[in-house]
Amino acid sequence: MTIPYDLIHEIEAKYGTLDIPDSNPLMIELHHETGAKVRKQRNPRKVCPYKYRPHFYDDRIVKLIKDGYSIGETASIAGHARQTVNLIIDHYHLRLRLPFIYQYQDVYLSSLSNLAYWNIKARSTEAAKRRTHGEITVKKFHWCDIPISGKYMINGNDTEIFVKG
Repeated sequence: MTIPYDLIHEIEAKYGTLDIPDSNPLMIELHHETGAKVRKQRNPRKVCPYKYRPHFYDDRIVKLIKDGYSIGETASIAGHARQTVNLIIDHYHLRLRLPFIYQYQDVYLSSLSNLAYWNIKARSTEAAKRRTHGEITVKKFHWCDIPISGKYMINGNDTEIFVKG
């Protein structure tokens, strides 16, 4: 096999590198002359094979996700499949917010470990109720349920109380 240096130099002169798509006509010719087999490129992320096209209902789903609803809750509220909600989340690069499950005094908590801020250690809801003398409320709160200037704590941070701005 002879190496087609003239073709390689032409590609390098035009593109500056051999790192160009295999679908380029010069690369197709190079593969043909060298007998190289072109491997199909695999996307490392498993994403939908087609490009997502925005729809009229995207705004509602985006708002629900930003308000702190989960994928399942958003799908049932909007009347769409979970896969559709996932596609919209990926398309708009959204992040899911964890729900707040407890409220102690006027602070919304994402886990019982947040009670360590007040030196209260509890591994169960019953123990938390006993140690807080029933002042803890157990209810699912979404981000939209917290009022502006409301206080909250996130999971894994038991030293700081944040204020919703």
